[in-house]
Amino acid sequence: MAVVSDEPEKYRSSDLGGATLTRATSWTRCNGGCARSPGSQQLVYDQECAAEKRRLRKRGKRPDPPMRVFIDPVVCEGCGDCGVKSNCLSVQPIDTELGRKTRIHQSSCNKDYSCLDGDCPSFLTAVPIGDERPPPKQKGGAPL
Repeated sequence: MAVVSDEPEKYRSSDLGGATLTRATSWTRCNGGCARSPGSQQLVYDQECAAEKRRLRKRGKRPDPPMRVFIDPVVCEGCGDCGVKSNCLSVQPIDTELGRKTRIHQSSCNKDYSCLDGDCPSFLTAVPIGDERPPPKQKGGAPL
């Protein structure tokens, strides 16, 4: 049995009951090891739901990473590799005057940056210099 987590430091070895603990960034290697081992294997992936993280960020209850990812439509070839690598619904095809391209739908982006795992020169990342966003609003429109 193996446990894969974004936060392996939250586990004590006594909590694992003999299971191995792996950081999420190396889960592919762990998954391959399980596949090559004889008999039944268990792989537990401990990760918070990305959509729930996004909801909490919009409510101001979780820090919002400042980095945004964009795709330059002039460079994008519309191959879709970024969508395949990330399996993200925010990576969307669009029709432009240059043909079919890909974009990142910013308001639904979970900011896990998995779309950057592909080998594509059209990706741009941007971090704002100052926090120019308005404060989150409560129901009724009043700032928090």
